[in-house]
Amino acid sequence: MFCLVYTSVANTDFSLKEIQEMLGKAREFNNQNSITGCLLFFKERFIQYIEGEEIVVRELFERIKNDNRHSEVVLISENRIHNREFLIWHMAFEHLKSENSDLQYLKLLVSTFFESPENSLSPNPTSLEFWNATKLLLSTKYANKSA
Repeated sequence: MFCLVYTSVANTDFSLKEIQEMLGKAREFNNQNSITGCLLFFKERFIQYIEGEEIVVRELFERIKNDNRHSEVVLISENRIHNREFLIWHMAFEHLKSENSDLQYLKLLVSTFFESPENSLSPNPTSLEFWNATKLLLSTKYANKSA
């Protein structure tokens, strides 16, 4: 099992509606290719954690890098892992725009990482601890909502 994390900048004409359409297609592809992960969107920037078989994840990342809906794609970490972090999500997603108090911690971590990666708060998106916290916060947020 393998995971990678990258960041990118959304193109100015990439609307939230287009993100939702992209997510639908991504989830279908991920389901067919045993990929799971999480996509966060904050202040016109993406940060994504992808996990699955290494060859499949790397091939997907090559496609992502060539997607014209975003730019400045930067790989920030990659690792071999023993277990999936997002086992039940073909692509969890959160737009960190809302004033949801449950997600303020996550927004703070992402914000400091984007502003100054070398001095960002810990945990940060390069660590599994960050993604574990993300998973927990999203699970809590959506626990009472129907899928």
